[in-house]
Amino acid sequence: MKKYKAIVLDGKKIIKNMAVMFSIILIFCLLLAWAGLFQGGKFTSNTFSPENMIENTLPAVGAANGSAANQTAKIQEQIQKIFKILLSFDYTSSSGILASEIPVSAAVDQSGVVRIAKETQSNNQILPQKSAAPTTPQQQSEIPPENQAPIKAINASPNRNGSAQVIIGNETSYSVNIDEMLASKPDIDMSGSGPKVLVIHTHATEAYSPDNSTIYDITGSDRSMNTEENVVKAGEALCQVFENKGIKTIHDTELHDYPSFNGSYAHSLAAIEKYLNEYPSIQIVFDVHRDSIVYDDNTKAKVLTEINGKPAAQLMFVVGTDEKGLYHPDWRENIKTAIHFQNAINQKYPTLMRHINLRQERFNGHTTHGSMIIETGSSGNSLSEAIYGLTLAGECIADYLNTLK
Repeated sequence: MKKYKAIVLDGKKIIKNMAVMFSIILIFCLLLAWAGLFQGGKFTSNTFSPENMIENTLPAVGAANGSAANQTAKIQEQIQKIFKILLSFDYTSSSGILASEIPVSAAVDQSGVVRIAKETQSNNQILPQKSAAPTTPQQQSEIPPENQAPIKAINASPNRNGSAQVIIGNETSYSVNIDEMLASKPDIDMSGSGPKVLVIHTHATEAYSPDNSTIYDITGSDRSMNTEENVVKAGEALCQVFENKGIKTIHDTELHDYPSFNGSYAHSLAAIEKYLNEYPSIQIVFDVHRDSIVYDDNTKAKVLTEINGKPAAQLMFVVGTDEKGLYHPDWRENIKTAIHFQNAINQKYPTLMRHINLRQERFNGHTTHGSMIIETGSSGNSLSEAIYGLTLAGECIADYLNTLK
């Protein structure tokens, strides 16, 4: 398993998190003692089991509703969720304290199972920080030999062996029944004449490699302010597909990640809310990104399949939840919508999509029941590959949406 190279730890915040966790545990122990959970003044092997604590403090749980075990499990889940919110990291994971300080990184092998998409848990609270303007990725002939590293194509589709299944890469503690989701229609209203789709780019400066690139500059940038060569151009192609299929679409081309990359999700959220207020008919919000996959030896991967004899960048839906505490009560409607979209695409192009990525972060998914990220290729792909892949997926999505009219 390969992982991204750059990891920055904030020692002070780690110590602070440990101190907060210790304080909460101490308070919790005092509450337990007060509640009489210490047997004979001594700790027992079961004293701190969640089931024992809940059953001792709430002995009647389940009596009215049938199953004490089920009620206990639900209460246990709620207690764990509250502690995760208070601590701002997952205390049940051995790496939870460190993970709260490590930027979201990706692990990837040749099959392309990748953790993607970036959002800080407190994206609405980070002060904007001005960053340098992104520069255009270099052509191969301009790269000094000492700065060169290879670009390698990988097939990241879970259906590369011939199936057309919908697969979820679940990074949450929630369960999702795909068959149940497919058995009912998503909560999408396609009636009326107003705009139905908004395409936006939280990380608009994410760009691609030049056509036919086999190497890249390890010291260079994979972002660009030029909307003719970043994800905004790919989003333009998606909008054109929807319009051609009779679905009115709005394209927001603002660079929400410049000058403040850290505040980009808060910035794009404000734009989404503005559009929804102006056009309440909007049902779908596609936040078009591109992924980045880099191995330890600096090899950059591009996610690629061939469709109708042409190379197409592979795509991935990313759906957020409320597991990190941000408001998103209807996230199951979003994953249902993504499952239906993925199923429609898989029936025609089974290797175009990667797995659906279900995440703990929200990613502004609470704005509509059709809000989700589309990771369009990776930084190793070319823009033409990204546009082709997104166009094919967009046609399938549009055809499905038209069945809901």
